[in-house]
Amino acid sequence: MADDHYLQEAHVEVIDGAPALVSLADLRDSRRTESLTINRYLYQQTQKIELMLLGALDLPALLEILLVTMPRHFSFRACELWLFDPEDSTANLLAGSEQHGQNLQLCSDIFQMQELYDLEPNIRVIDATDSRMFEILKSSSGINYAVLIPLLDSGRLIGSLHLGTPDTVFLDNAEEHRVAHLAAIICACFKAAVSREQITALTLLDPLTLIGNELGFDREIAREISRASRAHKPLTLLLIEVDDVNELYGHYGERCGQFVIKKVAERLFSNLRATDITARLGRSRFAVLLPVSGEMVSLDIAERMRNDIESFTIDDGRGAVLQVYISAGLVTWEPGQFPAVDLQQLARQMQVVGNKALDDVMARGGNCVGQSRLSTMIF
Repeated sequence: MADDHYLQEAHVEVIDGAPALVSLADLRDSRRTESLTINRYLYQQTQKIELMLLGALDLPALLEILLVTMPRHFSFRACELWLFDPEDSTANLLAGSEQHGQNLQLCSDIFQMQELYDLEPNIRVIDATDSRMFEILKSSSGINYAVLIPLLDSGRLIGSLHLGTPDTVFLDNAEEHRVAHLAAIICACFKAAVSREQITALTLLDPLTLIGNELGFDREIAREISRASRAHKPLTLLLIEVDDVNELYGHYGERCGQFVIKKVAERLFSNLRATDITARLGRSRFAVLLPVSGEMVSLDIAERMRNDIESFTIDDGRGAVLQVYISAGLVTWEPGQFPAVDLQQLARQMQVVGNKALDDVMARGGNCVGQSRLSTMIF
């Protein structure tokens, strides 16, 4: 009892400036009624973008959202994406896709990207007085402010997204957290898209020659016809057959025959342009798509390839030398001369006409180049 009386009379020391004591019940009630104030527009727009990113079916679709759709949603004038690609794996997946120009940069050295940030890569808002503005968004004009968004994978910098605008940009803590969440979604979607593209690429690859297979060729010819149609540029399909292949396999066997096919493929396609597309359609038949190449140019290319193989000798592994020959047939589509309504039908017809040119050459004994022309009756 004496102790209770003492406690009642004791004075509680109050420290100036200290927060008032709060009971657990009061704290629970306070948290129950707390509300978070954020930029509602930013919240809604990031939600929309995140849903789009999660629904992207492939890498080109993902890049289209990041570099075209997203800046429009956030009312930014310019957008740029840097990706760390030391082994050119992403570059190989995007081969022939230059639609984003300088807005997409694949970096083999991480140092340039790291210099955009401090020791810890965090979201940064910079203005025209910042020296980093001379390194980013070089293809855009009138940009006075930029948001630098690092893309991190387990704390490792794998990319950097830059949004530019002529107007002042300010992000409070809540908005910055929201943008950081969007960056995490972008990073996860990018990794998933790359994995899917790599798996798809393996299914479209010929295991012997490591060029496209027939399934991959069907996909590529559809893309190239569509691209040629938009650009109003010619497209040539070149079909190539190794002459007397049955005799080759019958005399030397399957293993040696495959070795010869592989060496011929390496020789044939070693000097083609990066934009030219190659595929193996059968045991000894190959296809080449030559974008922006008219009939005369393509005939010259095919003839040079035939001459090159004619002078190419292959060691058979037994001390003897093998010499092989090829036949080639080609067909060229000129969008200006033959406007196509059904591009899928055009792809099939080009293959039919190209095979006819090749069969005619082989019927004449092979080791030469022939051509056939499309008819307006098919369109």
